[in-house]
Amino acid sequence: MKLAIDSFSYHLHFGKHWFVPAQPRDLRWYAETCRQLGVTGLHIDPLHIDLAREVDWLAEYARRYGLFVELGVIGTSPEALAAPLAAAERVGAKVLRTFIGGSCAEGRAATAARAAQARKELARSVALAEQHGVVIALENHMDVFLEDLREILKIDSPFLGICYDSGNFAAVGEDPLQALAALGERVACTHLKDTCPAGRYADAPAYGLPGAAVHFCALGEGTLPLRQIVQMLQQAKGEDMPLTLEICTPFRRTLPESELLSWEVENVARSVRYAREVLGTG
Repeated sequence: MKLAIDSFSYHLHFGKHWFVPAQPRDLRWYAETCRQLGVTGLHIDPLHIDLAREVDWLAEYARRYGLFVELGVIGTSPEALAAPLAAAERVGAKVLRTFIGGSCAEGRAATAARAAQARKELARSVALAEQHGVVIALENHMDVFLEDLREILKIDSPFLGICYDSGNFAAVGEDPLQALAALGERVACTHLKDTCPAGRYADAPAYGLPGAAVHFCALGEGTLPLRQIVQMLQQAKGEDMPLTLEICTPFRRTLPESELLSWEVENVARSVRYAREVLGTG
């Protein structure tokens, strides 16, 4: 399985979320960092790329170094997906990862309503995806439950799949292995995460629902059955299935900026080594 790193793995460096470093990094820094780690893919968060200015550069960079690309967006309607789908085609991406938005904390009635609306929108969006030759991969972004995803996947199109996020399933109290078994061949891309108990870092916010909340951590330092997950992905999708790592380093408020940023870089590097040496990928 070829390895990619989600740009959100460097979210503290990008400064586009809840922490802004003194010298934020950009798409080019991320791409060079990934290449130095020897991975073969770039999976880019929508907040980390300017589609109007950086797509041509990204396409040339990926071509020059033989990298595959997966882009990201937010939303499910044709209007939200039109420009990102066109950009994905331009950079040669086979997958456009997206999510609906909202929170599972709002309850199952809310997630079901959100999923029903997304299903209506995606039923229109898949035709546009087919025109571009790009699969829309809907992520379990802690905004819907597995049963909601299964309802959406009643849209029978090869241009609609799932971005399987192992840690996000765990954070809403669902079993990542059961979720993967249920989604099977509809997985189009991944966010491979590991999780540890929410109390491990008292100075960092946790993710997820009460009773299920977690911290994300470097691969192999948590509790998720990563070997089984990778084996199941290989069985369902084959050895050519790209594996994207999303290593969400906790934002520890008590750490000096230099230590926090170094920790983020180290967590990603350790995770890449773990994926190669223990999981047998990349």
